[in-house]
Amino acid sequence: MADMGLIHDKQTILEPQGFLTDCDTVRDLCERFIPQGGKFYDLIDRYGIVTSYVLNRDDQGRGADTVRMVAPFLKAFGATDYDVMRFYQEHLTTAGSAKETIKYFIDVMPTFMDSSMYEHATDALCDKLEIPRGMASSTSLDLSDDACGMTRQECWDLRTMAKEIVELKMPRDKYELDVPLELSSAETRMISALDDIFLNRLSGTAAADMISNTVSVGANEKAYALLDIRKSTQVDLDGTIYVGGDIIDYQVMDLVKDGNGLSLSFNGSEFAVHGANVAVLSKDCTVVAVLAAEFYSTGIQGVFDLVDNWNRDYLKNADCPDRNLMDRMLALNPRKLPEVYRITRGNVGDVAAKSNAFRKRWMYRKKN
Repeated sequence: MADMGLIHDKQTILEPQGFLTDCDTVRDLCERFIPQGGKFYDLIDRYGIVTSYVLNRDDQGRGADTVRMVAPFLKAFGATDYDVMRFYQEHLTTAGSAKETIKYFIDVMPTFMDSSMYEHATDALCDKLEIPRGMASSTSLDLSDDACGMTRQECWDLRTMAKEIVELKMPRDKYELDVPLELSSAETRMISALDDIFLNRLSGTAAADMISNTVSVGANEKAYALLDIRKSTQVDLDGTIYVGGDIIDYQVMDLVKDGNGLSLSFNGSEFAVHGANVAVLSKDCTVVAVLAAEFYSTGIQGVFDLVDNWNRDYLKNADCPDRNLMDRMLALNPRKLPEVYRITRGNVGDVAAKSNAFRKRWMYRKKN
């Protein structure tokens, strides 16, 4: 359209992790290099979420701290930039129809990827999807000796701390978004132990410098990026699609929802669903392109009307903006359609729980 002298009035911003990829890229990296790396990552991720969203600590990055906090431990266990690059080139997996879906978005409207993934993973994903690297932002990570400056003793100390972390018990309590409350004893012990490591024992070390120097894409950064993109494209929120699923997507998704854009949770966490006006549970991305085509043509109300009539008979005969795309989605799901929900106050809790369970089965199925 831009080549024809026409101005776009729609745009897409997306978090590719959990949408175009079917894995947690940083967790997978921890599993590769750190003993019991999955549990190690989960505990630090839990720590970041609880301190940011439950305790509301102002010095936390609103859920983006995990990718920064694990960085020096990866270095301590021998990870190099080359190792990480090769790992993602060989092991990063994409979701069904990811390449076709992202190319559909790029062909139709301005499209941006704003990701918390490490730049190495983003590079690998762009290569696999055959899309321009310049359309994606990501978390910086420099594992070179010059950048890290860690001594052998510091690396040894970090490996010892990693062992202490995986010996902690994983709390199972559930919390509401931004609702302060009393923590359980298990949660308190976990937070106290990790506070001691990150706020006391690492203070003044090269590891602390590495954490500070790792520039992550978190909830605040995603919100700022949305505003910057809006200024650049001159597309308002009611013309914006945001596709996300992680807890750090909540803030930007809520902004898009309030602006009458399409805030779409794809296999999202509970918090992401609370920030969405449409939620999708699917192993294939094509359904998102179908909803995007409807939004591009008729706006958010058209999407709501489509979702409210989400059954095979209706979709086979609906007057949709891209019949070929709709037919492809139906053919890819011959037995059961992707689950699509319009989020309301009445169903958000049930849909959020269902989506979160689906997300865990889908993204972590290879580890079970």
